[in-house]
Amino acid sequence: MKEKLDAYDKKILFELDIDSRTSASQIAKKLKIPKETVNYRIKRLEKHGWVNRLYTIFNASLFGYSYYRVFLKFYKLTASTETEIIDYITNDPTCANLRTMEGQFDMVFLTIQKNPAELKGFLQCFFNLYGMDVEEKNVQMMIKTHKLNQKFLYNGKTIKKTCNHMDTKEYMLDNTDLGIMKAISTDARTKLSDIAQSLQRDSRLVEYHLRKMERLGIIVAYTIDLNLTKLKRERIQIDIALNDPIVIPNIINFFDKTNTCLFIHEMLGKYDLSVEIYVENDEMLRDILEKFKEHFLEKYAYYDVSHVYKEFVINWSPFHT
Repeated sequence: MKEKLDAYDKKILFELDIDSRTSASQIAKKLKIPKETVNYRIKRLEKHGWVNRLYTIFNASLFGYSYYRVFLKFYKLTASTETEIIDYITNDPTCANLRTMEGQFDMVFLTIQKNPAELKGFLQCFFNLYGMDVEEKNVQMMIKTHKLNQKFLYNGKTIKKTCNHMDTKEYMLDNTDLGIMKAISTDARTKLSDIAQSLQRDSRLVEYHLRKMERLGIIVAYTIDLNLTKLKRERIQIDIALNDPIVIPNIINFFDKTNTCLFIHEMLGKYDLSVEIYVENDEMLRDILEKFKEHFLEKYAYYDVSHVYKEFVINWSPFHT
């Protein structure tokens, strides 16, 4: 018998996408089912591979970091060298995300750096090793990240969370803050009691620090990474160069209404926007692109579409190892 998601599964995944730390009791109240059923279903969804990870989005700009997306196109790259490059980048603690894809570029990764000098140093080391394999590179500074909620499984209300990477501050994080970030960066549902035990802190103190980071905007969202293969969806990245950035809010609203979009990044460089959508097939993709052109034909200069093959890292903390 083929495994399928039922209506309750889809609603639970919808709620976890909005806030993956939300309690089973809160979800149960919304869905009008027992708390034990919610807990059972979450564990089953994870066990059966519908969920890759439950992770936390941080805004490291608030403690002095900047975000850069590095686009790479390779020249006659072998599979073994590609593996070496992926390992080199993903093993660096500044790497928040890396994906391989087919399109204008072959790979893009997100790196969180303290300053341009550190970025230059990282890239120099990389190109010393692999520069001969790179045909083209492009470095973009991220300005904002818009996290839209998942609505392709359950068409609920829109909830958007925006992370302003230009709003740089120098909040000082102590060891408790850093310990909490490490604990929840790739497992957002880690219990307060478990965090407290691992840090040898009182649970009330841990909760205080967690709420403080939420209030300051250091913690932007707790969310979910779904298994797109099981959902029969493909991740598409659309990188857009605009004639006039004033249309950005309208473009965000357009892609949100497609019920396929989870992330939109505003950037400074070759592209102004990077849009991430999840489609069932090429026909759905073409339909979205045709409607985008109808609405914004005079507003954009060009766009590049990439089919994402694989995503290797999702860790928004610049302190992970």
